[in-house]
Order: sequence, then C-alpha cells, then structure tokens
Amino acid sequence: MKEIAAGVYVEDRFAGGAVGLISSEKGHVLVDTPMLPSEAREWRMAIMQISDAPICGIVNTDYHPEHFLGNAYIGPARSYGHAASGKPLTKYPTTLEQLASAYRETMPDVAQEIAETTVVRPEVCVDSEVTLHLGDRRIEILALDGHTPASLGVLLPEERILFAGDTLTDNEHPAMYQANTLAWIDTLERVKTMEVDTLVTGKGALVDKSVIDPLIAYITEMHRRVSDMFAGGASRRECVDKIGMLDFFPFDDDEATAVRKRRRGNVERVYTEIRIASKKKRRA
Repeated sequence: MKEIAAGVYVEDRFAGGAVGLISSEKGHVLVDTPMLPSEAREWRMAIMQISDAPICGIVNTDYHPEHFLGNAYIGPARSYGHAASGKPLTKYPTTLEQLASAYRETMPDVAQEIAETTVVRPEVCVDSEVTLHLGDRRIEILALDGHTPASLGVLLPEERILFAGDTLTDNEHPAMYQANTLAWIDTLERVKTMEVDTLVTGKGALVDKSVIDPLIAYITEMHRRVSDMFAGGASRRECVDKIGMLDFFPFDDDEATAVRKRRRGNVERVYTEIRIASKKKRRA
C-alpha cells in the first residue's frame, strides 16, 4: 500500500485493478473495492490496521466487477455510483456467472463465492457532482463520462489528486468496449483543465497530465480510421482486420494476446458507435 498524501492511500496488488483509501476525521472513504471476495476481506482488514475509524463511503468509479464487486464484503457503508449504472447492474447475474467460470477449474471455491455474491447497488446516484465535507477533508465525486456511460472520478482539491479509474491509462491500450469515444475525449480535455498534480489510474499507476494527450490521440485516431473505412463501405470484420493500432502503445510479449483482444473489442465498439450515428443521421 502506498501513501500518496497524508491519509490518502493506493493499493494495486489485487486482481483486476487498484483501490484507494481516503481517511478523514469522520471516517474512511474508499475508491473502488477488490473484485475477489477474499481480497475484499483482506482489504477491509488492512484498512482496520490503519485506523479503526468507520468506513463512511465507497465510491465505485464504474460498474465493472474489478471496481465494484467487493462492496458486498466491505460494508455496511454508503455507496456512491453513477446514475447511469442501474441498467448495467440488471445484467449482473450473467456477469457473475461469466466471472465465476474463469475461476471454476483452477479455483473452484473462489468461483462459487463469486457466483453467490450479492450485488450491492449504489445508495447515492451521482449525475454530475457530489461534494463530501468530512471534517477537514473535502472530497468531490465527479461524473467522467466516456470510458463507460457510468464512470466517476474522485477529486481531492486540497491535495491536488484525482482518482480517475479507467478513464485514464498509463500509455497503454485502453478498454473501449462500452465507450462513448467522443464523450471520452471531452472528459479528457476537461481533466487537463483540473488543478491536479497526481492522477491515479484504474490500475493504480500514479501519473501526471502528460498521459492524457497520448490517450486522446489513440481514441481520436481509432475513431478516424474506423470512420474512413465505414464511409468506404467496410464491414465490421474488415475494420477489425485492417485498422491496425497495435503499435500505438508498447506492450510486453506476455500481454500480446490480451492487447490484441482489447484492440479488436475497441474497433468493434467504435464501428458500432459510427453505424448508430449514421443511422440517426439518415433518419433526421
């Protein structure tokens, strides 16, 4: 666990993604929770070793399991999620089964516990912004639309820190499977104007604003290439085969399969976005 400012911590050793802890006079606020039940319980114990203060809030930066699933094992605590997270959460029985199946052969006990996890929906739904005043700690929960329709960030204005979730990546291929690419670009431009020095990615990397322009460039170029091919009559499959983009960010050999799969999903998502926009334009 890294303390990145007084009473502000990041832990990046859990499966799927990183989690954050913000301590205050009134209690702890958590940024995301671990995906695996055993790791969520481990995280709760680690928090108790820092302080026996209550957990007064959990902010989920989006509804994906690696940010959200551990809520069931951390609470009771008031949870904050984007107002648009309701619809994706209705599909969680399928999501849990898919996640459990990934562990069923090698870790059957983990798979069973995942399958039986109770989905804890947000108690407070955030449309644009919610500010928490917890003694001397001010915490702003901000909508950061783009990576998903229901992405949030957690801003500490005094400490000049932004927990950005998967809205930000550290010079790596982003996951765009549920993205609104144009909204994502707008959000990234907005983050560039924020008075922050340290940004925490969804994987726990501590970065500065220098990572933003390369990510904007990736999303912009992906959108341009798919748009050009779509306008020329290319199919989704043809776009997947010909768009390229793998050389945009470096990756290790052991990451190649995952990166290729992610790039394919990104192309397919952008193709769907452009096709829907084209249909709406024709109807107008």
